[in-house]
Amino acid sequence: MKYDVVIIGGGLAGVTAGIRLQKAGRKCCIVSGGLSLNEVPRQEFIAMGGTFLTGGRVLGGVWKGDVLESLVVSNLEGTGLCADNYILATGKFFSKGLVATMDNIYEPLFGCDVDFERDRSKWYDPDFFAPQPFEKFGVKTLDGRVLRDGVPMKNLYAAGEILAGDVDIVNSALDICSRII
Repeated sequence: MKYDVVIIGGGLAGVTAGIRLQKAGRKCCIVSGGLSLNEVPRQEFIAMGGTFLTGGRVLGGVWKGDVLESLVVSNLEGTGLCADNYILATGKFFSKGLVATMDNIYEPLFGCDVDFERDRSKWYDPDFFAPQPFEKFGVKTLDGRVLRDGVPMKNLYAAGEILAGDVDIVNSALDICSRII
C-alpha cells in the first residue's frame, strides 16, 4: 500500500495534519491503534478520501540509512505500508508514544532521540497542581524531522504532544504539513 504521507497516530495532531495534507492533494493514511476522541475531524478526513486504519499497531519500520521505507503494521498481515513521508503523532505517556522506565524515557517505535531530565527526582514537582517537568519531555527534532542518534531522518517528522518543550498541537501539525507540501 503506497501513500504520499502516512501518519502514525489518530489524535488531534494526526487528524489535523491528515486533513491539511488531503486538502493539498496528498494521498494520506492514518494508522490509529485506539479510539479517537476526534470523531468529526476523522469523518472529514475520510470524506476527503483519506484512509483511516483503526485498531492496527505500528510494530516498527524498515529503514535504509536515514530514510524510512515502510511501516510494519499489526493488522496488515505482512503488507508494508509505504509513503514518501511519515508523521509521528503518537502522543506522550498515556498513549504510549513515550515510555518511561525507572531511569529512562524512550520512543518505542523507531528509537528516536528523547529530550528528558536524566535525574528522575526532577521529572515531577511535588506540588500536584504545579506545572510538571515531565510534560515538556519529548522527541527531539531538527526542522521538524525526528533525530535518531543525533541524525535528522529525511522523511520522518513529528507533530503534537510527542514533541519536546511547550507544544501547540494544532500549529505543530500545520507546520509539518507546510514542510511536506
